[in-house]
Amino acid sequence: MKRYGSDVVVEGLQGLGLPFISLNPGASFRGVHDSLVHHGAPEMILTLSENVTVAVAHGYGKATGRPMGAIVHNVVGLQNASMAIFNAWIDQAPVVILGGSGPADHARRRPWIDWIHTAKPQGAVIRDVVKWDDEPRSVEGIPDSLARAYAIASTPPQGPTYVALDSLLQEAEVAPDLDARISPPRCGRLTAPPDELAELADKLLAAEHPVLLADLAGRGEAAFTALQRLATALAAPVVDLGGRHNFPSSHWADGTLDRDRFLRRADVVLAVDVRDLRWATSVSDMAAHSYQPLVSPDAVLLSMGLNDLLHTGMFDREPLVDRAVSAVADSNVALPALADLVERAAGDRRERRRALTRETDELRATAARETEDQAGRMTEVTLAAAVWDAVRDGPWLLASGALRGAARRTWQFEDFGCFLGGSGGEGLGYGLGASIGAALAHRDRDTLVVNMQTDGDFLYSASALWTAAQQRLPLLTVVVNNRSYGRDRTHQSVVGRLRGRPVENAAVGIDIEDPAVDFGLIAEAQRVESFGRVMSPGELGPTLRRAAARVRAESLPALVEIVIERRD
Repeated sequence: MKRYGSDVVVEGLQGLGLPFISLNPGASFRGVHDSLVHHGAPEMILTLSENVTVAVAHGYGKATGRPMGAIVHNVVGLQNASMAIFNAWIDQAPVVILGGSGPADHARRRPWIDWIHTAKPQGAVIRDVVKWDDEPRSVEGIPDSLARAYAIASTPPQGPTYVALDSLLQEAEVAPDLDARISPPRCGRLTAPPDELAELADKLLAAEHPVLLADLAGRGEAAFTALQRLATALAAPVVDLGGRHNFPSSHWADGTLDRDRFLRRADVVLAVDVRDLRWATSVSDMAAHSYQPLVSPDAVLLSMGLNDLLHTGMFDREPLVDRAVSAVADSNVALPALADLVERAAGDRRERRRALTRETDELRATAARETEDQAGRMTEVTLAAAVWDAVRDGPWLLASGALRGAARRTWQFEDFGCFLGGSGGEGLGYGLGASIGAALAHRDRDTLVVNMQTDGDFLYSASALWTAAQQRLPLLTVVVNNRSYGRDRTHQSVVGRLRGRPVENAAVGIDIEDPAVDFGLIAEAQRVESFGRVMSPGELGPTLRRAAARVRAESLPALVEIVIERRD
């Protein structure tokens, strides 16, 4: 039986253990496409846009901690996917992206189309937003390239990698005995030297008011568990910054509901896997393009993470913070070691624990009262509370939709990995695709995957619903419809006030009205069941409960559109 370069590619993907590969068809990888069909694995996940192709793999990578494959079509598909690749890069999510390219051989190019769709090198299009890219020059070089792409994507700090595959290599006939066997490489873990960990422990133990910040620490279960041990030993509040689920919301040390209070009195702050320490410890002034630090000038700032190992590409590195002591380390290795040191020396902190528990209990009670005060209104908080009530009786995963903290205020975020955080790069078109990737990771489990999906982001990738229907995924999409690009509306209101101009003009070129989008019709057109548009508080709970029950019973996607108040 004849064997081709594309068979070598697919055999390599099988060896790496990739269960899925998302794609939107393209002639530049027609050879690989044929081989995927012929070999039967990895399973192809058909999407209708390359932005969704990569977003699906992004969500899967966050839900599992392992890379998923994605294929995009030469230069045009790669450019369409670039926003999603950027999101995965900033979010430090593992994705192995393949791309058809070429032919590199000028003599084998078709007139016009092959010339305008071939770049040299093709990876230059996205080189600044991937960890590594390659374009093997022979079929024999393909296995090594795939293995390296997988290893680099998987090694912390994780991120997307890209391999361009020349169409002529894909379609070249190869020897039957060409060895294409590869297996998932073992990825090393970097930790800080013992003396650096001891220094961090000493400073935390000496503090009167230590505070722990975490943004991406929840990527790994070891760090997630160690953060709880460290907080318990120190009797220190933890502020979960939301890049992943980092800390249980019901824990007595959870201070997330009032970051500002705890940082203002802190004398030592440890930031774990926080990309921008200034962002984490200050308040931004939207009008003045400035910020105000929350921590005292005398406070000691400590950080742990791998940010210093990331290349910056076309971006400036985030600002250095004066007096910060940094430990370059993988938190899944270093944080448990730090917790060991602190536990051995912390002593009796029962009084601190009691005082902190009183504070955090008060914060939760205040949040509950504020939620009750909004009863009868259609706000992000009442919506989040109603969704929680609809899904809480069974296994669930919130794949997307923090809603500016409303989800954490109203849900019980307890177990490792129960919330996957935001897009990373704030690029629109993320939510639906990433939620599909998370649902793929849970397709064979009794888990309801929830996407609290903002309307503007939805409209960038509405065709993703077709993939959810085609794959029969247990995904509940709740469209949070404020009929506007809300953040931009806020910015225009700020500018209007600064310039003494009518604030009502903020709606011009911003609001998504006249005509209003019917999200239910978009869903039904793609065979996703719609439970209609909810505009009154009385309909909110019953409609969401019916939709959640249907998704659980049928293991099929459903959508509910909720119209909420605008925040000017």
